[in-house]
Parts: sequence; structure tokens; C-alpha cells
Amino acid sequence: MRMHKWSPWLVLIALGCNGKITVPEPHPVGAVGGFGGRNAGGAGAFGGSGPGAVGQDCIPAALVTEADGSPAKTTIQTLTRCDEGLSCNAQGKCVSMPDCPQDSGPCVVRRATLHEDSGVGGSSGAGGSPFGGGTGGTPNATDETGVVALAANDSHLYWLEYGTRDALGNYEDDGALMSYAIAEGTTTVIASQLAGPMGLGLTPTHIYVYVDGGPLVGAPTHPQLLRLPLGGGSPELVQDGAQAGGFVAVGSRVFFATGAEVYSVSSDSEATPSLFLAEQTYNLTSDGSDLYYVAFDSQLMRSPLTAAAPKTVGFQANYFALYGDGIFTPNQVDGGGVLSRVPKRGGEFVRVRALGACSPGRQQVVGDRYFLQVSPVRDGGADPSKQQILTAGFLDDNPPIRLLERATRLPIDHLWVGTAAALYWSDGRAIYEQRLPAQ
Repeated sequence: MRMHKWSPWLVLIALGCNGKITVPEPHPVGAVGGFGGRNAGGAGAFGGSGPGAVGQDCIPAALVTEADGSPAKTTIQTLTRCDEGLSCNAQGKCVSMPDCPQDSGPCVVRRATLHEDSGVGGSSGAGGSPFGGGTGGTPNATDETGVVALAANDSHLYWLEYGTRDALGNYEDDGALMSYAIAEGTTTVIASQLAGPMGLGLTPTHIYVYVDGGPLVGAPTHPQLLRLPLGGGSPELVQDGAQAGGFVAVGSRVFFATGAEVYSVSSDSEATPSLFLAEQTYNLTSDGSDLYYVAFDSQLMRSPLTAAAPKTVGFQANYFALYGDGIFTPNQVDGGGVLSRVPKRGGEFVRVRALGACSPGRQQVVGDRYFLQVSPVRDGGADPSKQQILTAGFLDDNPPIRLLERATRLPIDHLWVGTAAALYWSDGRAIYEQRLPAQ
């Protein structure tokens, strides 16, 4: 049963290609990665005077056993940490979070430009749809501001900042596409004066950007899909009217969903999109030979990339990821979560990893590692007001690492992306980095 009909932003990682992709997804069914959206809250430090509070000792790293007595029982590795919005310094004290780069602990990559007196959320509010209206009709504009989408490849983090409005609510045509060179720690504006950027996707050669036209709040949007070279340049129109939906890259070819259709287009400068599927889909991803997606009835489907010939994989999916010859799905069991695997060509599910006391959500795969968004389980039930990100390797039995432990939930839960070396996330106001510990 589907629980939501709003349009979050999801980050998809296309296996078999160099691009790691972030685009809006019209339904929160999981995929190979996650989407980015914007948040109505900020990352403020907790009050208090115990360990973790500002000026106090850091909370030490530990190995914690969770979900005792359940199939989900496992040991979780926690990191040295402080209360939300703080970081642990070299003296072992909790201080305001520093700017990146840092060798360890969370740091700030970017502090975004916001509307004056903005709560970063506007009329759509916590958990609302950036496009309003879903897949039926033309969406209406919401009061977007700050960071609205994230994506990453091996060398750079990319993001969109929606832009600002004047005192009368007129959009000021200051949307921007930006990048952060991870090794150098430098930030670059790739494109400016974008008309309401909302979602983005990467290929090895290009960046694709969805815009909404920047109309007045509550007015119909003018959605478009644009494209520009990875190193920068003038945006070119790919498809007029393309509402932000699923997006996946297979080399330089992309597949993107808009409304009840999926299109395909190559990276050639004169290429035009062609219809691939006339079907409403969610969470597009690919293993390089087939396109996988969730159909409207929650059935997991696949189709060869060479021609549209959809086949049912054989089960319903909420969240799924592809790795090797398997499909991995997180499930909630009594007292926690587990990760299960089924062969791509069908077969029986086998539980492969206990996840501890959590209710698992979407996944992202980067190389031989996966990242997993979860809500903690307390007193027998999931706490949806909080959010955590776990990571673990497919090829080892090391305990899952809890990279992020928020006291408040990102209202749109998909504004994070993992890389081989770090986790990046945003609350709309800023972008943060947490390096992975050495293994």
C-alpha cells in the first residue's frame, strides 16, 4: 500500500556509469539511491549542559548492540559526536560546526542564500510537494528557498539553490547550480539566473536541471528540463513541460519520467527525447542492461534498455537497490530492520544483514557500499520525527556505521547523498559533510 502521493526529490545512482544522480521522484518508493528536497527546519544545537552540548565533552564513539531478541539484532558503530549543529574539536569539546574541509567530524560545505525571515519551507510546509499537484495537471509554485537538490560523483558535489523573492513575492531570477570540488575544498557557480531550479541529474558529460519557471507562489509553474555540460556552459532545452520525475543515467544516455510517461535521450547536442514507456513509474534505476522501476500498483518491473518490453520482477517493492546480480530491499521485522536479497531474475528472498532497532527506508549504492535512511525504533514503534543514516559494505561483516543521527527529521527526507568517502546532507539552509571513518 502506498502511503504518500507527494513528490520528493530522490538521488539515484546508476550502476555501471560514472554519474551519481539526484532528481525529483514522484513517489517515495525506494531505489538505488535517494532524492534531494528542501527542508522547513534548521540544524540548531540542543540545549543542555551534559556531554554533547556546546563547550562540553564530546560523546565518545561506541559499539552499541540493538534489537536484542529480534532478527534485527546487531552491533552498530556510533561516531564521536556532539549535539545537532555542533562538532567535536581536537580538544574533545563540542563547538560550533566549522567550515569544510575537515579531516573528521561534521563540517559546513555551504551556507545557502535564503529569503529574508524565511523558515525554509514556505507554503508547502514540512513534507509538502515542491511542485504541488502531483502527476495530474500543471503543478503550482510553492515558496521554495535555499538548497533544493544534491548530487555527487567521485570528484564533486553538485547542488541547486532555488533563489529568492522580493517583498512582493516576485521571483528574482537568481536560481543557481553550484559545485564543490571535494579534494580542493573550493566552490564554483556553474550556472546562474536559472528560473526556479528544482531537481538535477548527472551523467559523465552533462548536468540536467529541472526548473519551474519561478512564478508567483500558488500560480501554475512552467516546468522544463534543461541540460548543460558538466564543466559549465549555456543551458539548452531538453523538453518543455517536463515535470520533475524519475531520472537515471546509463552512460551518456538518460531516461526520465514525467507524468505518466518515460522518455529517453542521448547526450548528442541535436538529440531530442523519444518516448520509451507510456506508464506512470517511480524510482527509475538501471544496471546497464535493464531499466528497473516501480509501477503504479507497487509491482517492481524491468525492461531491456534496447526496447520497451516490461516484465514483472515478481514482487512488490517499497524501497530497493541493485548490486551485483541481486535486488536488495530493506524490511521491518519485530523490533527493527533487516536487509534482504533476491536474485534479479527471480527466486526467494534471503535476509543478509541485520540493521538494528530501526525502520528502514530508501537506499543508495556507491561502489561496494550502501547508505540507508532509517527512523529509530523506540518502545516497539518507529519514531518518524527523527532520522538516521547508516552505511555498511556489501563485501564485509563490519558493523553498520551510524553517520548521521538527527533529533529532527528532514521534512523532505531525501536531501542527502553518499560518496565513497563521505556523506553530504542539507536542511535547506546549509550543506554539511561527514567523512567516513577509516576502515
